[in-house]
Amino acid sequence: MNKKGFTLTELLIVVAIIGILATIAIPTYIGQQKRATRTEAYTNLETLRLLEEQYYAENGCYYSTGGTCTNSTTAMDTLAEIQAVLPGFRPGDEASLNFTYSIATAGSPAASTFTATATGKAGRRVEGDSFWINNSNQKNF
Repeated sequence: MNKKGFTLTELLIVVAIIGILATIAIPTYIGQQKRATRTEAYTNLETLRLLEEQYYAENGCYYSTGGTCTNSTTAMDTLAEIQAVLPGFRPGDEASLNFTYSIATAGSPAASTFTATATGKAGRRVEGDSFWINNSNQKNF
């Protein structure tokens, strides 16, 4: 008699192999997604640094919320505040972003330093992540 099909042992071996592959592939996939999401922050922080440097080259100080070089210690804590003063910063709709952005300037008498920060939003894959870049191009990412 000619039997066709798989035995129970063969099926169990295939299921075990699929399980092993899944335990390796799923964490790797999630890690890649998180890494890609973090790239959003890196790119936007580099853009903020370039825009602040451009403003500094034109005005002799980093942009602060007062809009003058005499307002030396300020912070821009929302995307709307940043976009109002640095119109070249257009990372997208705030609801779709995975990070919140802020810029703090300091210096006396004019804003001579800044630090731009990206913080992972609550409920997102990057919740709790925080990255920064400053006027000396020092960064923690």
